[in-house]
Formats: sequence, structure tokens, C-alpha cells
Amino acid sequence: MLPLWPNQLLVTLGAEHIAVLYRTGITKKVLAQRESAVEANHEYAWQNTLQTLERLVTELTVPSNTNIYVNLASDLVRYLVLPATEQSIGHADKLGYAQAAFREIFGAESLGWAVQFDDAAPSKPTVCVAMDQGLLDGLYALAAKRGLSLTSIQPYAIKAINTLSTQLRKISGIVVIVENARLILATLQLGTCTQLRAQPLSTDWQNQLPELLARTELLEEEVSRNVAVYAPAYKTSTLNPVQDWQIKRLGLSGKHSEFAKAYAMLEVMA
Repeated sequence: MLPLWPNQLLVTLGAEHIAVLYRTGITKKVLAQRESAVEANHEYAWQNTLQTLERLVTELTVPSNTNIYVNLASDLVRYLVLPATEQSIGHADKLGYAQAAFREIFGAESLGWAVQFDDAAPSKPTVCVAMDQGLLDGLYALAAKRGLSLTSIQPYAIKAINTLSTQLRKISGIVVIVENARLILATLQLGTCTQLRAQPLSTDWQNQLPELLARTELLEEEVSRNVAVYAPAYKTSTLNPVQDWQIKRLGLSGKHSEFAKAYAMLEVMA
């Protein structure tokens, strides 16, 4: 008989780092956690990531029937935003539109990607993501091999934006999401995402930010000079001012405070 409240394995996967947290299904008590650097693989970043994940699952002796939730860091995901249209487009046509847009930007490499997009109204832009199909197949194969229930696979930046949606509902400006290896800059107009970009993370991302904001202002029209920063691994860091921009911090309170820096990206799954 299967348990009514299966235990949960929360996973953040990146090309350079993995963090996993194993907890009970009913009380959410943390049973174990692990984090690991991933050896670089410049041709297929996700292959070493999957091998490292399987090792961590083995070390934790995660039992079968555990629900597994996966967030993909932005070094394993590509983004683009399709502009609003004057009339409704069917799912198949929009998928073809998104695939063509990824091919135009990334070339033949995109032919092996799985493309997903949100269910936006025709009058609003559509956020699209692409993930390597081999990575998704590998995750499902690992789950099947271990008898785990792969409940969800989501890009971390999208999960973070959705989790923060109440705080972002009426924001116009730029939302900065600080990951382990990437900075995500999302331009919002009254809570609607109109642009989404990923940038490599420098040693000191706060020194990197003024240049990125200035570049965004040049590339996009009518950008509000408000910046909201979500940096869960830097909760205790003071946000540096940026000239001519209004900076504020976004955060999740209360039950999310137990995550240490190495596991900070897991808090959006709590």
C-alpha cells in the first residue's frame, strides 16, 4: 500500500552545482540534505549533472515512491519572450512560432530542445523556455530506475517569479534574480513580463548590476527605473545603491528562513 503522504525530494539542478533536500511528506521535517559541485562538461552540461544527482540520491538512500520536484537553474535553460499579438493563436501554431524564434537566436542547437510557454492572453507577451530534451529524458529515466515519482520539472527563474507573484503583481521595472551561476533580469510592466534575459554571474554581482541595468535601458523602451532583487543566498548582504535607480529587496519570510546559503535556491519549493 502506497503512503498517503509520500516523502519529498526537492532538487535544484545546475550545470555547476546541485542541491537536494529530502523531507517527510506530511510534516515537511528535513530528513537529510546534500549539495555538490558538478564537474564541467562544455559539450553536454546536463550529463555530469545527472550523474551527480544519481550519486546524491544513492547517498541519501531515498526510498521508492518518493515524490521528486526539480528546478533547473538558468545555465540549463534558455529564455525568450514572444510579443503580444492582435489575435488568438492556437497552441500548435504558438509552439511553432516559439521554436522558430529559438532557432533564429540559437541556431541548429535548438532542434534538440523541448520548448514550453505560458498560457498568456493574445494581448500579452508570452514567456517561453527551452530545455535540452536529453536532460528531461534523463531525469525521467533516473526517476524510473529509482522508483521515484517525478512530480515536476520547472525552470528556477519561472518558479521564483511565480512564487513571488503577490509581490510582483503591480510592479513596473526590472526584477533581478540571483542564482548560483546566472543573473536573471526580467522586465515587468504592471506585473507582466515583457523581457527575460540571463547573464553569467560575476564574482561580485552587485558591481555587475549597474552596467546590466544601463544596457537594459538602451535595449528596451520605457523601462521604469525600479529594481526588485531576489537573492536568497545573500539575505544578509546590504544592497548597494545604483545611481538613478530605486532598489528594493524581494524575499520569502517565515517558513523559508531555514535554508542555508548552499540550499537557498530550494526555498521557492518550500
